[in-house]
Amino acid sequence: MLALQIILYLILVLLNILDGVSTWKVVRPRHLHRERNPVARWMFAKLGLLPGLILAELLWISFITAVVFLLGSFPVWGHIVLILLILGITIFTWIVVGNFKNWRGIRGRQLAQEQGSETKKC
Repeated sequence: MLALQIILYLILVLLNILDGVSTWKVVRPRHLHRERNPVARWMFAKLGLLPGLILAELLWISFITAVVFLLGSFPVWGHIVLILLILGITIFTWIVVGNFKNWRGIRGRQLAQEQGSETKKC
């Protein structure tokens, strides 16, 4: 069960990193209103986007690490940790996919505007 916990933990950490990358793509350069998490939006406004993103991801990954390695070491909590990891993977997969879909839509609109302004110049 420990091997499964470690694999799921690594997947969740990877998804958290992808969450940071996808959030950066959606929110930059100055579109904090696109961030749906009010705590993250506040951190980005107070610290700046990049420092806020780094801090948010470090705090979240640290929390996940503490839960997995502290609770996962007790046999009684092992199954609960597995459930929490699977739940976290499910939630963060949904968030990351949503962020990349939003970014694709934003990028598509930007490209359409750029092409529209180029045709007006001709």
